[in-house]
Amino acid sequence: MEKKELQKLSFNVNRKANLLVKRIITGLCLLAGIAVLGMMIFYIMKDNTKQVRLYTSQVDNAMSEKIAFINTVATGVSYETGHENFHSYVDSMVQQYEDISAVYLCVKEEGVVYSDGIMTYMSGGWIPDEDFVVSERAWYQGAMQTEGVYVTEPYVDQQTGNICITLSKTIFVNGKAVGVAGLDMYLDDLVGLIEKSYDGSNYVFLVSKEGTILTHPNESIALTNDSSTTVTEAMGGKYKGVCEKPLSTKLIFDYSGGPKFAISNRSEATDWTVVAVISIRWILVVVATIVVLTILLSLVLGNLAKRRLVEGINPLFLPLEELAANVSKIADGELKYTFEVDEQSCEVHALSVALNDTIQSLQKYISEIAGTVTAISEKNLNFTVDGQFSGDYEVIKNALIEIMQVLNQSFTEINEQATTVLQYSKGLSDTSEEVATAASAQSESVGNASREMQKLTDNMAEIEGFASSIQENLANTNSCLAAGSEEMKELVEAMQEISDCYEEIAGFVTEINGIANQTNLLALNASIEAARAGEAGRGFAVVAEEIGALSGNSTKSSTKISGAIENSLRSVERGKNLVERTWKTIENSVSYSEENARMAENIVTYVGTQKKSADEILGSIQEISDTIENNAASAQENSAISTQLGECAQALMNTISQFQLR
Repeated sequence: MEKKELQKLSFNVNRKANLLVKRIITGLCLLAGIAVLGMMIFYIMKDNTKQVRLYTSQVDNAMSEKIAFINTVATGVSYETGHENFHSYVDSMVQQYEDISAVYLCVKEEGVVYSDGIMTYMSGGWIPDEDFVVSERAWYQGAMQTEGVYVTEPYVDQQTGNICITLSKTIFVNGKAVGVAGLDMYLDDLVGLIEKSYDGSNYVFLVSKEGTILTHPNESIALTNDSSTTVTEAMGGKYKGVCEKPLSTKLIFDYSGGPKFAISNRSEATDWTVVAVISIRWILVVVATIVVLTILLSLVLGNLAKRRLVEGINPLFLPLEELAANVSKIADGELKYTFEVDEQSCEVHALSVALNDTIQSLQKYISEIAGTVTAISEKNLNFTVDGQFSGDYEVIKNALIEIMQVLNQSFTEINEQATTVLQYSKGLSDTSEEVATAASAQSESVGNASREMQKLTDNMAEIEGFASSIQENLANTNSCLAAGSEEMKELVEAMQEISDCYEEIAGFVTEINGIANQTNLLALNASIEAARAGEAGRGFAVVAEEIGALSGNSTKSSTKISGAIENSLRSVERGKNLVERTWKTIENSVSYSEENARMAENIVTYVGTQKKSADEILGSIQEISDTIENNAASAQENSAISTQLGECAQALMNTISQFQLR
């Protein structure tokens, strides 16, 4: 290793150690800052939780008192004996608290003018109009559907501008619901209590059961005469998630835009929600301060650590630099050099001793290797490697021993093979001469076979010509037979027409016989009538006899004609049968002729194939003749080569004899 590389190594060690120390210091500072930040956040969340519980308790206390009061009002009605006392009862009750604006009783009575049959008694002597239907009021319906006290959604009184609510309770008499007791109260004290929490970015606000925001430092969100906002609508629903999970702190960005922690709690008395919001902007300032301090502290401590590391690490590399300056001599082959042993550093001392031992081992191994290689160069393959090789160097010794063994074995085998080659070369020379003689005889025989094959090829060509002529004649014969078959077919059709004509004539003769029979019958009838007429009918009798004679002659003539027709039909039928058999014979002859034509065509094809094969055989014989001539020439060349091979084998044996083999 060179001095520059050691200096580079020293620099890298210092740099990595300094970087590691800086990371450790930075990590420790960050952990400390995170711990401080976590504690601060923990106490902030704890304080905010405490605050929301405090305000929830105050809301519960304020509302529980009014809930207990309306329960007392509803229960007190049960002990009244007459409706005439209801006005004085509500007037006395409204004076119990300053924030109660009205107390009223709504009970069912007979004979009232109201459509729902319910009379309303209100403090201050107010009597509703005749069209007033109290049962349609939300606070009335809510009380009738709730076992406890029903609390309405907050609203703004139109006359005073104050936020109000209505508490109502069902009135029971003898276990039967007879009406509802209610009271209207101002929330000025409760609103004032909540507004006292407004402290810059920190505040508490109140949300009704239905999600309406009663109080809020932002006037556009708080409940007013003109508008009301729910937690779902305010700031895109950022408060909604806070209200859904009581006593669960969430990070939000409210209307002022800064990061804040928000937590909610549910009021058991009214089922309202109290939300406490506290700013954590100053925590970000603390975080930034911790980051800056961490960076500055890590830089300062890192520089101090760097100086101490440089002072401690650099002296460790000085002896190594001196060793590095002399280790390169080993790479240059200077194995007679001895390293000075440094007694001050244990590591450098051990390294120097190890380097000196390494040089001595290398000298010994190189001496053994040089002796083996020198023996091989002097053609002494009987040399033995006896030196001691340890560790991985034993592989070199085994390799040298194996090289000597392989060389001895290889040269011994070469000597034996050279002797064998010398013997085979002589036999090869004799065999080559015999092959040349046999090749000449084969060449002459192949020439005779080639001439005979040429004659066979010529004969196959003549046969192919004859077969083509036969095929052409058969084609002409097929054409003539096909024409004759068509003519015979036409003759059969003509005979059939003659037969049909004879059948028509026979029909005419049958008609003539029928006419003759009718005529004969008429003549007989005429004779009978003439006999009855006597002398007057004598002339008519003569005519009748002539007609009868004519009818008899017609019958005889038709009988002869029928016999002649029958004889002609039998002759025509025999002729027709002969013609049909002749037509079948001609058709069979056409089939046989076509089959002969196909066979002749196959003969032409086969003869052509045989002629092509004969041509290929003739070409192969010519190639064999050429090959035999080449083999004869090669055999003569092999004879000369075998002689030269014997001379080379003898020279190789002479060379090997110069080596000393085991």
